[in-house]
Amino acid sequence: MDIQAFKKRFDPVLMKFLDRKIRLYVKHTSDPFILEMIGYASKLLLASGKRVRPYMAAMTYKASGGRSDAKALPVFAGLELFHAFALVHDDIMDRGEERHGIPTAHRYVERRLKEQGRTGSAAHLGEAQAILIGDLLFSWANETLAGTKAYPIFIRMIDEVLTGQMIDVDVMTRRSVDDGLIMDKMRLKTATYTFVRPMQIGAVLAGANGKMAKFCEAYGLPLGLAFQIQDDMLDMITPAHVHGKTAFSDLRDGQHTLFTQYIFSHGTASEIRQLRSMMGASLSERDRPRVIAFFESTGSLEYGRTVMNAYFDEAEQALVKMNFPKRKAQPFSDLIQYIRKRAS
Repeated sequence: MDIQAFKKRFDPVLMKFLDRKIRLYVKHTSDPFILEMIGYASKLLLASGKRVRPYMAAMTYKASGGRSDAKALPVFAGLELFHAFALVHDDIMDRGEERHGIPTAHRYVERRLKEQGRTGSAAHLGEAQAILIGDLLFSWANETLAGTKAYPIFIRMIDEVLTGQMIDVDVMTRRSVDDGLIMDKMRLKTATYTFVRPMQIGAVLAGANGKMAKFCEAYGLPLGLAFQIQDDMLDMITPAHVHGKTAFSDLRDGQHTLFTQYIFSHGTASEIRQLRSMMGASLSERDRPRVIAFFESTGSLEYGRTVMNAYFDEAEQALVKMNFPKRKAQPFSDLIQYIRKRAS
C-alpha cells in the first residue's frame, strides 16, 4: 500500500477518534466559542497532511508481521495527533500565517476574537488559546499510546523532537553555528521523529526482533536527513501556495540550515554579507527569483542536493542489505522515490 492509499484508509480512523473526543467536550462546556476552538484542532488535522509518521509505523508493522490493522491504526493515530500538536506550537514560534491553505491556530483565534469585538490583545490571546489547542492534541496523542508496548519509544521520540525544537529556536539567536549543531537539529527534529521512532513503534507493536529495530535506524535516519534537507530547499525554491507554508519562513526567522551553513563556511565576504541581509528580512514571493539565483550562484543549492541524494542512496542501500522479500521491500523502496520527487 502506497502512502496515498494509506491516507485514504487511515483518515477515517483519525476522524472517528476526533469526532468522539470533540463530542465529549460538550459535557465540559456548552459555550459555542470554546467548542469552536476545540473543533479547530480537528480542522487543522484534516485540512491536509501526508500522514508520513503513521505510514512509517504501519509500513514497518506490516513488514514485521503485524496483522491487526483494527488494533494498530488507532495507536498510530497518536503519531499524527502529536504532530498536529507540534505544528500548532511551531506555528506560534515561527509566526506562521497559514498552513495547508487555512489559517494557523493562533491566527484563526485572533481573527475570531476581532470579529466578535472582544477586549484585550487579540494577537496575544490568539497565541494563548493556540497553545492550549496544542496541549489538547498532546493529551489526545498520549491517550492513544499509553499502555502499549510502544509507549517507551513514543516518550523517547518526544524527548528527542522537543530537544531538536529547542535547538531550532536557539540557533535563530546565533550569528553562526557549527556543523554539529545543524546535524543535531536535523537528526532530532526530523530524522528520528518522522522516520526512525515511528518505524520502531510499528515494529514493537508487531513483536519484531532487534534486527528490525536496527533496520529502522539504518534506513530511517538517512531518509529523514534527506527529507529535512529537501524541506529546507523547498522553503527557498517552491512558491508558498505550493509548499503550504509562509514564504521564506526559514530565512525570515534567521534559521540556520545546511544551505546557509555552506555559504558561511565557503562563501566570499560579499556573499556572507548578502546572506546576512536576507536572514531576518521580510521576504515575499517577489523575492523568490533573486533568492534562488543567490543560492545557486554560491554553490549552496548544488551542495545541498548532493548531500541529500547521498542520504537517499544510503537509505536504499540499507533496504538492499535487509534483503526483504520483494513484497515487503516494495513499500520502502516506493517511499524513497515518492520523497525524492515531492514538491511540497
